[in-house]
Amino acid sequence: MRLVSPVAFGLMLAVAGSAMIATPALAAKKEKAPEAVKRNFSKGFVETAQPLEKAAQAKDYAALAAALPAAEAAATNADDKFLVGNYVLQLGTGTNDPAKQRDGIKRMLATGTAGADEAKFNFFAGQLAYNAKDYDDAIPYLQKATDAGYEGSSSPLLLAESYFQKAITASGGNGQLNAASKPIAQQGLVPLKKAIELEKAAGKAPPAAWLERGFTIAYVSGSPDAPEWSKLNLIASPTGKNWSNLLRTFQDTNKTITRGENLDLLRLMRQTGAFQSDGAYGEYIDIASKSGLLGEVKSTIEEGRAAGKLAPTKYADYYAQASEGMAKDKASLAAGEAAAAKAPTGKAAASTADAYLGYKDYAKAVSLYRTALQKGSVDAGEINTRIGIALALSGDAAGAKSAFEQVTTGARKSIAEYWLLWLSTKQAA
Repeated sequence: MRLVSPVAFGLMLAVAGSAMIATPALAAKKEKAPEAVKRNFSKGFVETAQPLEKAAQAKDYAALAAALPAAEAAATNADDKFLVGNYVLQLGTGTNDPAKQRDGIKRMLATGTAGADEAKFNFFAGQLAYNAKDYDDAIPYLQKATDAGYEGSSSPLLLAESYFQKAITASGGNGQLNAASKPIAQQGLVPLKKAIELEKAAGKAPPAAWLERGFTIAYVSGSPDAPEWSKLNLIASPTGKNWSNLLRTFQDTNKTITRGENLDLLRLMRQTGAFQSDGAYGEYIDIASKSGLLGEVKSTIEEGRAAGKLAPTKYADYYAQASEGMAKDKASLAAGEAAAAKAPTGKAAASTADAYLGYKDYAKAVSLYRTALQKGSVDAGEINTRIGIALALSGDAAGAKSAFEQVTTGARKSIAEYWLLWLSTKQAA
């Protein structure tokens, strides 16, 4: 009953509908004309530019617009052209015309004489292009502003969203990314991570929306960094939904995990509130049933029903089977424990320990798991994982941590690390 990429269904619409809002204060700020600096204007241009200055001082924007063509024609050197761009910017600001503002800033930048204002002008040129949905034009300007470190996280954040919106637009804006757009979206993850790091370096907590955006884009674009983004998102906001995203992402990128490995992952989902649907419960219940863990099947269904996440009749066949078989199963445990003590290998002890774990008898489970390790012929990674689970659920966080840290290879290493992450979030709460 393995769910097929359940995370994807919840994220496709989120891609198109949750763009980050970059630096609201800056977005609303209108750029003032740069302070006058000493420039070498050409002789013919000075006279032609006089009407521009007069119109600008009077805020007569109609006259300013009328005088611009002559001044533009007379501009021969970089300083002349910079001043023309300055007046185009003033015209755009005075008439609330973003296209003119953008044109003016781009003209000034094109002269190569913006000096100390270059990073600022690059940011606003990029922002205006972004607002106009001209993402191809926005990206190079915002990259330069980012490289110059303009306004901390503002530039890389808007650069990231420019890549994301470019990819989304190219894919039709329906919440999915086509094959050609996925690499474009992935390019935006680099500046987004930089924005997050800059916030942390400044002693600020990055907004949860940034981390959620990073995970959403990483997952939907098929980025190999999706698990890392999922973990960052979880650490920032350890909700049941984010736990589900993290652990489902692991499942989706590790499709060859064994039933036992998946069981221990689902056990963590149960503890973290990560079951977001009755189907998620069903996956766990089915695996526990096939593993003969009747106590675990029954208690999980009861928890789901009590939480209102499972209908009273949902998984009734599993529930009836578990309920009917539990008395006989429990009665057999003492004999199983005695047989395990005499067995030449640890397999019988491990099997009996699994049953005790399912019945929440953690002390006996741990004792038998340790016997299994001592006798050998068992998967040490699996046994240490389950010792860690039993100790964690019994409240022995230190013991659980020690056990999980013994798991050092394969998929189980990641599963143990997720249990350790849960322990750390519990202790931090």
